[in-house]
Amino acid sequence: MINEFDFIKKYLSSKEKNSQYSLNFNDDVGLVDGKIYSTDTICEDIHFFSNDKPHLIAKKLIRVNVSDIVSKGIKPKYCLFNFSIGKNIDEKWISNFMKGLRADIEFFKLNLIGGDTTKTLDKTVLSLTIFGNLINDKFVKRSSAKGNDYIYVSGTIGDSALGLHCRKNLRVNILKKHKEFLLNRYLKPNPRIDLVNYINKNASASTDISDGLYSDLYNICRSSNLGADINFNDIPLSNSARSIITKYPKLNNLILSGGDDYELLFTGKDGLDRNKKITKIGKMREGLNINITDFDDITNLDGYKHKF
Repeated sequence: MINEFDFIKKYLSSKEKNSQYSLNFNDDVGLVDGKIYSTDTICEDIHFFSNDKPHLIAKKLIRVNVSDIVSKGIKPKYCLFNFSIGKNIDEKWISNFMKGLRADIEFFKLNLIGGDTTKTLDKTVLSLTIFGNLINDKFVKRSSAKGNDYIYVSGTIGDSALGLHCRKNLRVNILKKHKEFLLNRYLKPNPRIDLVNYINKNASASTDISDGLYSDLYNICRSSNLGADINFNDIPLSNSARSIITKYPKLNNLILSGGDDYELLFTGKDGLDRNKKITKIGKMREGLNINITDFDDITNLDGYKHKF
């Protein structure tokens, strides 16, 4: 079955090579009239569980979209909301969902300007289109890394994927506080809007970590025609992530391949880790592959790919 990257390459990029608006579908955003546009969809039983709290599902929808724009060094300002209501949704669910949606629209200072509602025969599907103005006529692509750039991440990596593992495997035996931390990171992402100006000013290339660190770094490498060297031991981990990996070492793989962190992954000059929220994990170089030191199993590091 074709995945999203092959779909884009076969059916979109090859047809729109000279598009000034789509960036040749080589990024998560489009550029029109001084505004950056992005859209993301989350589906029941794929991106959220049927019994997740509705207000948290709403917050996740807002936050995964905010993250896309923030990673470009842009503050989101407007959004369009599409609500395809599943067969098991009642008005109480909708009311609680909308409370969460309204709360995050206010928190991120967004303006909801339209959208659409419909009903499906089965699962709920939620989509947001989000856009904001360029800052100083600038935004940061993921295709503009340079061969001597260093590689940085914000926050801690792997928490959300480990939280999802806990969500699916109720017998995971770690301290309650660690399990709750990881679950919360999965259910309620925190897009790094606090770093939007730092990214705009300092990053040469940037993306958010939605499909997994390895996969999203590969996107930067592929679109920039470069390779990368990273050190696994330099990747910042939370105390909760260290706790579960110490007990279940095979989960190490999720640090690289697990998605939904919505932290920032970017490149730039040396020294950007002077910001305490940023960690240097490697360096860009010539070539097209990614080398990982201090990590043994590199056989299953494609990250998450949507399949049709």
